[in-house]
Amino acid sequence: MFRNIIFLVLPIVLDATKFCSNNECVRSNSRIAGGQISGRNSRPFQVALYSRVEAGPLGFCGGSLIHLQWVITAAHCCYHDSIQVDNVQAILGAHSLYDRYENGRRVVNVDSIVVHPDYDSDTFAHDLALLKLANVIQLTDAINIIRLPYLSQVNANFAGQASIASGWGIGAPGVTFVSPTLREHVMSVITNTHCNNLYHNQLPTNAICGYNATAGTCKGDNGGPMTIFMSATEETILIGVTSFVDESGCNLEYPSVFTRVQRYLDWISDVTGIELD
Repeated sequence: MFRNIIFLVLPIVLDATKFCSNNECVRSNSRIAGGQISGRNSRPFQVALYSRVEAGPLGFCGGSLIHLQWVITAAHCCYHDSIQVDNVQAILGAHSLYDRYENGRRVVNVDSIVVHPDYDSDTFAHDLALLKLANVIQLTDAINIIRLPYLSQVNANFAGQASIASGWGIGAPGVTFVSPTLREHVMSVITNTHCNNLYHNQLPTNAICGYNATAGTCKGDNGGPMTIFMSATEETILIGVTSFVDESGCNLEYPSVFTRVQRYLDWISDVTGIELD
């Protein structure tokens, strides 16, 4: 088990002094997530996910639209207290999360959840899930699909490249709810060797890490995208899905950790029917 690292499927309203996961509570020190507000429609693949088990508390995570009917997120976002959620709504085209009448927004129910068969909740290995939407999505300026890595990038490490992580995670001291607007963090991809050393050799299987001295992923960013821009093809590429956070609630002193998408292309294709190239 990770001793100093936890995940959280973030309830919309939290106790102001502590956060809990798997019946374990840790004190919050109200650190700032950092980053900046994203440009409207600049990340049209970004998805907000509200989930619950029956009539239980509402949870929140991020995701990415990878197909007209499929969203990718973190596997841990599909569980509340080890029970798989059975009611999930996806909000597409959102920028101001709490503006129900925002132009271009669409709310779609999730029809089915496919968690990676090797997902390990203790180690966060294979922390990926695919959500099938109840309806096929029409693409617009506000809603679009993110490009998956090319097959030629399966063995790439991306170290040294600039990446962007985004989400509505907690973004200010003392705040106990998700950010009202989409925020993003520019991070440098670091080597797994360096990241693993910083995490005391507890890095999950197929992880990828990003670091920014003043910004990091935070509670509520879980499941959201880490992307790079490939200048050769002028495309934004999804290379990571936000995984665990430090017990303090935000990855600031430590690198932010993501599941490395390129290692799961065959599984994604088998489940969704996306053709790989």
